[in-house]
Amino acid sequence: MNQRQEISGNESGVVLVAVICFTAVAAILAIGLMNESASQLRSAGKTVNFEKAFYVAEGGAERAVAYLRKGGAAPTNLTGAIGGGSYETYVMATPDTVGDGNTHAVAGTININPNNSPQNEFLLVTVDGQTYDRESLQDQSLQDFTGAATLIRVKPKGNSDQTITVDGANYTLDRNTAYNFTGDAIPVVLTNDNRNTNGLAMGQWQLLIDGSGISLGSNPEESGGATVYYSIYSFGTVEGTRRAVYMDGVHQASWSRYAMWYNSGPGAIWFKSGEVFNGPVHANTFIYLDGNPVFNALVSSTRSAWGPGSDDSSVTFNQGFLLSAPSQSMASVSFNALKSGASLVITGNTSITLSGTNMLVSNARMGWTNSTVPIPSNAVIYAVDASSGSKKPGTINVGGTLDGRLTIVAETDIQITNHLTYAAHPTNSSDDALGLIARRDVVVMLGAPDDLDIFAHIMAVGSATSGSEDGSFKVEDHENRDPSGLLNVYGGIVQFYRGAVGTFNSWTMQTASGFAKNYTFDSRFESTPPPEYPRLTNEYTWTSWREK
Repeated sequence: MNQRQEISGNESGVVLVAVICFTAVAAILAIGLMNESASQLRSAGKTVNFEKAFYVAEGGAERAVAYLRKGGAAPTNLTGAIGGGSYETYVMATPDTVGDGNTHAVAGTININPNNSPQNEFLLVTVDGQTYDRESLQDQSLQDFTGAATLIRVKPKGNSDQTITVDGANYTLDRNTAYNFTGDAIPVVLTNDNRNTNGLAMGQWQLLIDGSGISLGSNPEESGGATVYYSIYSFGTVEGTRRAVYMDGVHQASWSRYAMWYNSGPGAIWFKSGEVFNGPVHANTFIYLDGNPVFNALVSSTRSAWGPGSDDSSVTFNQGFLLSAPSQSMASVSFNALKSGASLVITGNTSITLSGTNMLVSNARMGWTNSTVPIPSNAVIYAVDASSGSKKPGTINVGGTLDGRLTIVAETDIQITNHLTYAAHPTNSSDDALGLIARRDVVVMLGAPDDLDIFAHIMAVGSATSGSEDGSFKVEDHENRDPSGLLNVYGGIVQFYRGAVGTFNSWTMQTASGFAKNYTFDSRFESTPPPEYPRLTNEYTWTSWREK
């Protein structure tokens, strides 16, 4: 009996030990699970904050664009709160680029000025997203910084230019120019050259750069002097997590950004199978669709639906579409401004044959018959009305091949009599650009050849007279012209009153008269319009966008 009790007691002890061990293991597992859950929660929280910080930074950038749109002055620094985060956004006044596409070894010291003038630009962004700006340098308690930067924006201080070395050669920094240095980790020292006994900064600040793999950019050439560029650097912070959005080349958008724009017109303008539009398309009226045209940029119409009889089931909208869009106006197009910016003002009817870097010009009032006239850089030619009684005063006939940048403006019509092409095709690193702006119509004449090439951005404004059909890009007598192949427009078309270029058989989709459209948007015109090209009112765009 005692032996059985003893055995029973031993068994109880074994069970007790097993229970204790099991409990301990369960406790360890529970603690592990709790730690893992907590770790996952922390990780999830960081991921959420990481994404939120991006949207806060993006929101700050959008507020900066809105600030410029309302006519705000730059440079400036905007701050505010969005949701659970805060943004700090810099709008820089002086244009910049991201450099020549190469990286360099850069070494030297740049003196910078933190005084109250906002024109003394300075911004340093460290690899962990912290910022030092002009206002920071005015804080006398600010300590020196030694570390790595991803972006340095600086306008040098002083009454004379400064010098650094780029790839071992001297490089002059113009004191009136802002420069951008960008890289993954640029070694920098930001230091004050004079501090008092309390360690407060009393003298000027200096920036020491010494590293490789650095992109260097300065002011770009402005497009005909008419484009003003800005840079926007926006930083969003959510619970210690910080992200940045950079927008370079921010500028007021030009009318040349449109592949197709029209206000109204008789009948309907159809977009049909085989047509591809790589730039924005907008109409202040119905847009009619048939077949499978392709739109690679936003399509917008002020109407709440497509034109009657349209079928959008096979249409490709790669950037979407917007119906019931706000109406747009060409009221911002100032012919007085175009005239004042013109390199050459001609009175009366004129014929121009483009010939490389020259023009062959005929104008009876000036006594010119195929006179050779060089094309100035970023030139504007303006044809003035001869008199109110003239049949077609201020009309320009044009054709030929352009090697350069030119905008032709006529107070009445521009008549295209022959192919208009560039010395280098836009897809072959071309720097050629042609703008055609008529106060009435741009017309392809009967004598123009079939399969016509027109390399230009075209604007038919329609403000020359009160005629209801003024302001068209059209083909003369298109209904009676034999089928003429393709009208190859490489650029864009803006017209107040939709003009016709041909007709087609709706059953066979074949051209019945005039031309079939073959329009290709010249994407260069989004950021680099032809010289002195008119701007859209309070609408901004940018050349590059990136996030850090």
